[in-house]
Amino acid sequence: MDPDLHLTPIKIRGKKRKHTPIPIALISPSSSIPSIAEASSANYRRAKQPKKLRKQTVAAMPTLLGLPQELLEIIFLHSMNISLPRASPLLGRKLSSRAVTLEYTMRAFFHTVDHTTNYRDRKKNGDRVLQSNLLSCRFFTWDFFLKYVDRSHDAMIALRGKAWERTGVGVPGIRLFDGLWPFRFTTVPYLAFAEGFHVPEKLLHGPWDEGKVNLLYVLVSLNGEVDWEGSMAGETAKQGIREAVAEGNERAVAALSTLLGVPKQIDTGLLRYAVLECGCDINMLRHLLFNAQILAQNVSKDVLDFLDTRLWAWADVNGERGDVLKHMLKKAEAFDLEFYFEKDSEWTKIVPFPYSGSKFDTRTTFDVVVRELLMNLYWSYGRKITRRRIRQLEGSEQAL
Repeated sequence: MDPDLHLTPIKIRGKKRKHTPIPIALISPSSSIPSIAEASSANYRRAKQPKKLRKQTVAAMPTLLGLPQELLEIIFLHSMNISLPRASPLLGRKLSSRAVTLEYTMRAFFHTVDHTTNYRDRKKNGDRVLQSNLLSCRFFTWDFFLKYVDRSHDAMIALRGKAWERTGVGVPGIRLFDGLWPFRFTTVPYLAFAEGFHVPEKLLHGPWDEGKVNLLYVLVSLNGEVDWEGSMAGETAKQGIREAVAEGNERAVAALSTLLGVPKQIDTGLLRYAVLECGCDINMLRHLLFNAQILAQNVSKDVLDFLDTRLWAWADVNGERGDVLKHMLKKAEAFDLEFYFEKDSEWTKIVPFPYSGSKFDTRTTFDVVVRELLMNLYWSYGRKITRRRIRQLEGSEQAL
């Protein structure tokens, strides 16, 4: 046999016992051999000892990790418990396919509304907490949101049936998000966002990229709010708007100015930062001042002062840009700063006010009614507009 050839060693099961040498006294000539009677007596005693019973093993019950993929997905979609994929990395991988996440999103948003009834009479049972948690997931990006819009569009066509095909009336779809004009995409009726849902904290700070900013802007336009009480999202948003101003990201500033304008969190310090440290970009100041003026009447001058001496001192020594800043500050102080200026001939290049559209037309000239409308928008967080109060104001003006 080749000495270099090593065979696989064979392991013999069982307990190895050490060899115990026989005492010399037992093998000495003087030692006597046990009698047959003594040997039989010893055998009898061993036979009387009870035999050890083998331990009975019970098969373990199957766990979630051991379930078939199909059954696990059914359990997840039926329970709608977002904590399930977060329970372990393996469960997260099994339940993170595009098909599963899209179906879960459809059940959390689209299927919470009865789309077969009149728009105003539709029954809604959307869970804003569930939706807010879903929006905060890592997979919920701008691209994923557009896929949800596309999936919902197909579902609406299926609900209408073939009878609608002959009418020629189309279902608003993903094309309404081209250019991100709120007066267009806010008319999509089937997205089913629950009232009072929260914009996820992951979108409220930099670094900014196009997809992240687009999703932030759309969620604000769909009346998303900041969770000021249950998280640090408010502080994140206040820091995030400074990052957006410094980077010159107008769309992020437009969204965050609205989120911070509602709870009156735009202060003199932020205005100073935008002017003194970031070069006074007029479009950035447009969003900051337009939002700040809406509820400024109820804010102390120590918090928000449009006549701040440092701002006006900067304007005095900065020529034409300083003159524009003075004009904007005066208008904001009087709650008379309109979103678009007369010289804005190319207004399409300016990022729109997120609440513009069916709620408010930013090209409307300010008057008492328009100001009241804007204040109602903010008091109700952009969700409901009290038309009754506007009609009362109109009636009072006519009486005068």
